[in-house]
Amino acid sequence: MATSRFLKTPTLQIVLQLTEVASAQGRLWEVHDIERNRGFRVSLPGAAKGTGVDNDVDKALGLAIEKALVTPPEKVAGKLYDVTITDEELRAAAAL
Repeated sequence: MATSRFLKTPTLQIVLQLTEVASAQGRLWEVHDIERNRGFRVSLPGAAKGTGVDNDVDKALGLAIEKALVTPPEKVAGKLYDVTITDEELRAAAAL
């Protein structure tokens, strides 16, 4: 059974609720911005390289959400937006 947890994004400090869900292609989360109720389906493809450290993955996930929020179109409540964690975000997270 999936459990939810909370984290803040690294730079914008947005509170997110994460629920990891089963996926055959890598890791997948349903993520909700608590304050504005915007939803995201965030994937970490199996081919993505990184340290594999969950703390770095959490930071990379936060960076991917921040990037999605500042990139058009404006994200609104009621829809799940697809976001993919990139190698660039994993490297940036490891450097934080």
